[in-house]
Amino acid sequence: MGVRGFLLVFLFAAPLAFGSGAHADLNYRTEITGVEDSDLANLLDKVSELKTLEDKPPVSEEALHRRADRDLGRLADAAHSLGYWDAEFSYEIDTEVDPVTVTVKVDPGPLYHVTSIEVLGPEGQPLSIPQDEKKLPLKPGDPARTAPVVATETALVAALGDSGHPFAKAADRRVQIDRDTKTMDVSYTLDPGPVMRFGPVAITGLERLNPVYVEGRVRWQGGEIYHESKVEETRRALIETGLFSTVQITPIADPERPGEVRMTIDATERVHRTIGAGLAYNTSQGFGGRAFWENRNLFGNAENLRLSGEVGQQLDAFRANFRRPDFLAVDQDFLATAEVANDIPIAYNSRRAIATAGIERRLDRWLTGGFSFLTEKASVTQLADVTPKTGTQHYELVGLPAYVKLDGTDNLLNPTSGYRAQLNVTPAHTFSGSHLTFSTNLLLGSTYWALGAEQRAVLAGRLAVGSLDGASLSQLPSDQRIYAGGGGSVRPYGYQMAGPLAPNNVPIGGRSSLVLNMEARIRITETIGIVPFIDTGSYYESPLPQPGRTPLYGVGLGARYYTAFGPLRLDLATPLRKRSADSPIQVYISLGQAF
Repeated sequence: MGVRGFLLVFLFAAPLAFGSGAHADLNYRTEITGVEDSDLANLLDKVSELKTLEDKPPVSEEALHRRADRDLGRLADAAHSLGYWDAEFSYEIDTEVDPVTVTVKVDPGPLYHVTSIEVLGPEGQPLSIPQDEKKLPLKPGDPARTAPVVATETALVAALGDSGHPFAKAADRRVQIDRDTKTMDVSYTLDPGPVMRFGPVAITGLERLNPVYVEGRVRWQGGEIYHESKVEETRRALIETGLFSTVQITPIADPERPGEVRMTIDATERVHRTIGAGLAYNTSQGFGGRAFWENRNLFGNAENLRLSGEVGQQLDAFRANFRRPDFLAVDQDFLATAEVANDIPIAYNSRRAIATAGIERRLDRWLTGGFSFLTEKASVTQLADVTPKTGTQHYELVGLPAYVKLDGTDNLLNPTSGYRAQLNVTPAHTFSGSHLTFSTNLLLGSTYWALGAEQRAVLAGRLAVGSLDGASLSQLPSDQRIYAGGGGSVRPYGYQMAGPLAPNNVPIGGRSSLVLNMEARIRITETIGIVPFIDTGSYYESPLPQPGRTPLYGVGLGARYYTAFGPLRLDLATPLRKRSADSPIQVYISLGQAF
């Protein structure tokens, strides 16, 4: 290459080699000042492009100015939505500091309020809505916010739907802002349509499922006045079965039946067979692996068969669970289970086979009850060094478990509001060896409070009380006794370890227990959260807990990774009343919240 060729290559290459570093990104931070309303401050932080794009700095000061200019309109809209209709925004950029500082100054002005709400019919006449005004999202005197305006329109149309108007719709919505009086007036125009009754039901979209099963989930009666809430309750009941990916219920005017609507239920079935596997770990029980196969429509009537196996350092088990819905009556199921297990926790070694058969009845959306017949054959060896030494006990047992469950929560695996309560009573009698008659009882209650408008923190508490009456502790097989401690109990102590120990540091077991759990579930991002918690409790040798005796207690911190199928849980816990047998840290890894 000649000198001329070299110079040409150099002239073209130099801008590429050195020009890319000529414009460095302009790092900056944003401060929003002048806001005292915490709701407004949080909303401005969320919608501000300056805030959300701080990790993507612009290439120049001019680009930063353009970003700030765009922000002013966005922030003004956000302030209006919360009732600050006179809010004014400005910004200053200080390039003399590193990083560059963008200060957004806010003058929110006065908070506007609602003075009147008017509901009109399609001809402009006043329209009476069968809805308690006190329960509407927007009421006179409230802050003049936009979200309740839209929510109120939805509530008014829903109220018409619950009073026999299947084709009710919103025709117009007008919002008038008076800047002199700092007020807002809202006017809704609704077209209620005719009052109609439920007519025939048509079911479409099914492939293998018997339509009779879908008909059993319908919550309305033919000929009664149309009620939108019953339509939504039916849709929810079908979705909660897990058999459908989508369910649409549409009222259609029927020219052949004036005054009635034909209800079309269009349901898309999910794949009915599922296989899955998972791993779990905790300090006291070690690693465990689980696998299952499930068919949710075994014979075409939504029969559910689930086969599962578990292998771990302390438990090997195989289980089969069968459910036949609508057994003899709608919302009444036949249940059967079978289990074979080799269970070797710290307190005992147990080999057992269990079979049950029973009935479960859904009394309403929140309340479920059931009873069953149970038979068990087991060989159990007590490992605690106590007197009298029971050695290995072989027994057959029959029992009549019964339960009532109340669930008013919003989510099975990750509740954020509501409450749960459950009472289990199991009278039982053993044969072969000691002939014992006793009853094991368990009362559980938990509640959940979501904090803040965005519900990014949830306070959760649970109380569990166990009791066993009818047999002395020394007579009871070790695997029929009551224990506390572990992942579903007092987490700072190992499995079965929250209670009296024998001289060889093995749990003795008891005839009652009392456990209290309290935790705060705080979301850091949409997928990551932390959970500080306090657990306390113990088991007792008496038939009833002895609150006067100082219980065991400890604290912990958990991490949650939220997925579509539930939160993945990692909990670390430490005992505050540590004994020589207790580990300083307990670790739990599993799916779902602790309770």
